[in-house]
Amino acid sequence: MAEQKGKILVIGGGISGMTTALEAAEVGYDVILVEKNPTLGGRVSRFYQYFPKLCPPLCGLEINLRRLKPNPYIHTLTSSEVESISGEAGKYTVTIKTNPTYVNEKCVACDKCTEVCPSEIPNEHNYGMDTNKAIYLPHKMAHPARYVIAREACPPSCSKCVDACEYDAIDLQMQVKTTEVEVASVVYATGWKPYDASKIDNLGFGKVPNVINNVMMERLAHGQGPTAGQILRPSDQKKVERFISTRIMYINHTS
Repeated sequence: MAEQKGKILVIGGGISGMTTALEAAEVGYDVILVEKNPTLGGRVSRFYQYFPKLCPPLCGLEINLRRLKPNPYIHTLTSSEVESISGEAGKYTVTIKTNPTYVNEKCVACDKCTEVCPSEIPNEHNYGMDTNKAIYLPHKMAHPARYVIAREACPPSCSKCVDACEYDAIDLQMQVKTTEVEVASVVYATGWKPYDASKIDNLGFGKVPNVINNVMMERLAHGQGPTAGQILRPSDQKKVERFISTRIMYINHTS
């Protein structure tokens, strides 16, 4: 039956997309898993604890990755976005754009490149509460476990990371790649994003020092976060003495 149904495209490599891809692949379906970020895991990978187990989500992600890595029925495309879908149910033609990360599969995450990198950028995984080098591993559980270069932050003539890499893993000439595939069905698992708290004027988010949202609080509480699990004030890194909390809702998004 899996052969008759054809391939399944799953758009979104967060916990929902990974689970969908795994459940389909483990009963014999060919699956193409597309994630726009350089690594799988989505926002759940940033959580300190998640419901209902109230345990670190990295445990659940590790289990999923152990299932995914050896599975021959799953083809994963990270740093990729679906540009177009045409056709009809049972026979879709999909165009996928894969953006360059400038680091190839030879990377062993040795960290020699970051030691010589002269540029820093806001750490997107920590919601900009600290920085990382312009060549970086997205997070410790990243899959693929491969560094990424933010080329827009690099000096034009800089190639220090290329010289430092012993494995020929850095390709500054890497280009956008376009792939066209035929699939029988499409699953959207594009996740969610935090509500823009700056739109709530009375809270002062983005204007008043030390006003943070709930996902930033998750990162502060996380042992691998910007403060190694200590709840410190972003403005001066001093210990917090008093909390004032309010509730901000999440919103779903499909774009």
